[in-house]
Amino acid sequence: MMLYNKKRYLKAATLLLAFSIPISSFLNARILVVCLVLALLNLNISRLKLSLFSDILVYLIVLICGVFYSAEWQTGLRVLETNFSFVAIPLIIVGFNSTTDNGLNELIYSFVAGLFVACVIVLVHATVNYFLLGGVSNFFFYQLTDVLNSHPTYLAYYLIFAITYGLCILYYNLTTFKHGIIISLIFFFFIVLMLTGGRTAFISASFVFAFFILKFLVDYKNSFAKRTFVVVILMLLCLFIVNGIEQEGRNVILDDSWERYVLWESALQAVPDIVFGVGTGDYRETMNAYYITHNLTFFAKESYNSHNQFIQILLTNGIFGLVAVLILICRPIFLAVKHHHVLGVLVFFPFLLYGMTEVFLGRYQGVVFFALLHQVFVSYYLSLKSEISALKDP
Repeated sequence: MMLYNKKRYLKAATLLLAFSIPISSFLNARILVVCLVLALLNLNISRLKLSLFSDILVYLIVLICGVFYSAEWQTGLRVLETNFSFVAIPLIIVGFNSTTDNGLNELIYSFVAGLFVACVIVLVHATVNYFLLGGVSNFFFYQLTDVLNSHPTYLAYYLIFAITYGLCILYYNLTTFKHGIIISLIFFFFIVLMLTGGRTAFISASFVFAFFILKFLVDYKNSFAKRTFVVVILMLLCLFIVNGIEQEGRNVILDDSWERYVLWESALQAVPDIVFGVGTGDYRETMNAYYITHNLTFFAKESYNSHNQFIQILLTNGIFGLVAVLILICRPIFLAVKHHHVLGVLVFFPFLLYGMTEVFLGRYQGVVFFALLHQVFVSYYLSLKSEISALKDP
């Protein structure tokens, strides 16, 4: 009975962990520690297989080794602290046992519920500020997510995942919820996604929409597929309209695309050792030194990183780090393709796009989100073996 209660507590805490990710990183980090303690108390060593987190282990070893040849080792330790989720979440997921469709869906439902609450919070906060202070800018970009102390890019990541999941269960009719509720949630999340204004998010959303359009064109067209197709077309049209309006009204101040190119070039030029990099903790000093010597004082003042996950890891940890990150992202994609799991491909492929314009593993919000998705899906795939996935494409 005691063991049963521990499992129930761990399950409840893990669901709360997923729920709190979009709402508060401060709260989520503390729930993560509680979950880890419960997982350790409930740990079944026989289920702790290296294959579950071998790619995560490689990535962490590269980061740890990078601390040893970093001059700024304190910064390196803070980077390791940011990546603590990669240590805790594999142990938590082993204890939670998400290797069934129900376990997978329960975690996703909890995350989506938390995302809905987060969206309501930002919209209410923006509305209140609009009436008190005036200005529609309260509904966009940083001002939109300021109440959550979060970057709009990460909210966009969360929203694209939720929209993708909603379209999958709608297309394959994999839910007992009424389709009207699912469609309403998809459109609600899509509206908030438009407010975040991230160009990379728009490209990622377009990739997801393109998949369902092509799928509809070549598949048997049942009522569920037709319904999903209409939803996707409407969102895609809105996407192009919003993007067109944005392009027409865009000015030099708002357009930061040139900054990305300068940051990418600066980071690549600043790499002193392409094999090992500068070390896990020395990226800021290395980049700032380059900015100052090349008259990019504003970038140095703001201590900008490269805004590219792959260039950033090449700068800090060299080729070894770049290979480790690519394995980390591509392994769940490979397993998803192997098991013909549509959702897995659609969930993880956008991270390759995110990595082109943001260091999504540079903040806690990005690390905990990716770590949770990675371990939930990898655990699920490794448990399937010869079984058929619920979302397996016929």
